[in-house]
Amino acid sequence: MDRANTRKLMSSYFLYESGRAMYFVLITWFLYQWTDDALYTGMFVSFGFIPGLFSNVIFGVVVDRSNRKKLAVLAGVISTICLVLLTGAVWGGVEHPWLMITAHMIMQTAGSLFRPSLQALVAEVFPKDSLPRIFSWSGSSTVAGSLTGAAVGGVLAGLVAVENSLSVVVLLYLGATATTQMIRYTPVERKNRSDSSSFWDEMKEGFVYVHQNRMLYGLFVMLMLGQLTFHTTLGFLSVYTSSHLKQSALVYGMLDSTFSVGGILAGLIGTWWWAKCQNRIGVWSLMMTASGLAIVSFTSLVPLAFLGFLFIGMGTSFVRALLQSVQQMATDSRFHGRMSSLRMLCNQTSVVVAGPIFGVLASSHGAPAVFLCMLIPVTGGIIWAHIQSKQPIFKQITKPA
Repeated sequence: MDRANTRKLMSSYFLYESGRAMYFVLITWFLYQWTDDALYTGMFVSFGFIPGLFSNVIFGVVVDRSNRKKLAVLAGVISTICLVLLTGAVWGGVEHPWLMITAHMIMQTAGSLFRPSLQALVAEVFPKDSLPRIFSWSGSSTVAGSLTGAAVGGVLAGLVAVENSLSVVVLLYLGATATTQMIRYTPVERKNRSDSSSFWDEMKEGFVYVHQNRMLYGLFVMLMLGQLTFHTTLGFLSVYTSSHLKQSALVYGMLDSTFSVGGILAGLIGTWWWAKCQNRIGVWSLMMTASGLAIVSFTSLVPLAFLGFLFIGMGTSFVRALLQSVQQMATDSRFHGRMSSLRMLCNQTSVVVAGPIFGVLASSHGAPAVFLCMLIPVTGGIIWAHIQSKQPIFKQITKPA
């Protein structure tokens, strides 16, 4: 395994996620404090993913046809430019809720290109038997970045003007783009693709491939639940902290950091968790997520809230990192980009649909009702995971080496 490439990859994940977490903490806190309306928070979370409903399928084919490193770098450049323009708008005093939502839509679209590009690049650069370890490490690097970004963002939100804080975010995205560019990469020739195969034919092939490998449906469902819980928690944590716990931006940043600490722990013990749970990895990971959701739904005590978000962070990180490894290992290398984008399409569709509903729910019944509502699909996911754990292919992939 190439250690230099591993370090650059981990740095890229860390810096990108640090910037994303800091940006999210700053904007969601500022947006709620400015509007005092959780509905805007719900629309912010939801609308950010709307472009992905149209772009993800296209990005999947683009990733499989193109140089994956160049695409990841392009996505980083787009994110940086968007942040510079948003920071300039705030400096100029022309900020508006819909301006923030529009900027977030662009950021999320760029992220929809960055993530499958980098994930497909990982599967191409590193040997197949190293993927669980690499994805576990990248998960740890990602949540470590999230921890750092959220903690610093929480402090900056309470002490520094938002436009100054956003300037730090710009630097982090620049760093992520630069480290991605430094990854050594020789594109693999696509020998099995017909030169006459059109863009639309390859898009269709992606859907046909999923239908022929139906285990992917179950994996997409579980990964969707992990992502929906993850983004819902991040989106409504500011509302939960301010309106339910009655705490400051500093506590908000600490809760977000605790959520990230759970992800770090999940990454550090990911290999052990894989060996311990084997084919029931989805069951136990979703059960941990459900436990955290139950705690934060019924408590108004700050220490218990920290424990609940720790469990949610661990559970969702197990789902997102390890089940993603299962999906990559079960997928032919020719379809890595398309399967990553189809997975993200499922994830983002769930957030687009649920975001406004949760926003209305939080406005009328409070933020805890959002987390209580999330228990319903997660419980269904546990049942689904139990059924899938009995499939021979799933057992074979999740069996320890």
